Amino acid sequence: MVTEKGQAFFESWGAMTLQAIRANQALAVSLFQSFWMPCPGSLLSAGSIATQVQGAALGVIGKGLEPVHRKAVANARRLSRTKLR
Repeated sequence: MVTEKGQAFFESWGAMTLQAIRANQALAVSLFQSFWMPCPGSLLSAGSIATQVQGAALGVIGKGLEPVHRKAVANARRLSRTKLR
């Protein structure tokens, strides 16, 4: 059971890292696009940036919890089965 927890930790760490990289790239692309738009009013507002950052943070947390949740559900199913003698 200890090895499963360690494995779930490292899986979630990796998933969170990849999701953070993707979120940073998406935010950078949207910031660069806002500077090169032809309309002067097309710059990103503080509210839209905050919404994008919040969504990215929730995505990172969600990706981090997926492996842990998967292992916990698998363990609960395995331990809840009745043993035949």
